Amino acid sequence: MKALFIPARSVAAVLTIALSSTLILSGCQATKGFLGKRDNGSLAYQKSEHLKPLTLPAEQQTAPFVPLYPIVNAGENTLPVSNEAGKQYKLPPPQRILATPTANQ
Repeated sequence: MKALFIPARSVAAVLTIALSSTLILSGCQATKGFLGKRDNGSLAYQKSEHLKPLTLPAEQQTAPFVPLYPIVNAGENTLPVSNEAGKQYKLPPPQRILATPTANQ
């Protein structure tokens, strides 16, 4: 009976591909730093241009604008909205809430 010979280079290549695929597809934390810096377009609205207002014909009737909620002028946004690479919106981390025991036990 003849022994089956598999070159070590082939085994190493298969193991490397399998390990890389597992890390990337599993959402491994090590890949987050590399993949998290891509530009997904979530900050593109900041570079948008203002468009001219719509113009209607002179004889066209328009409905009055009645806002559903009051609009408050909150001033300038001071919340940092980009990641380290400056390409993605980054949500602030959630604050931890600790449960306190109740007095009526």
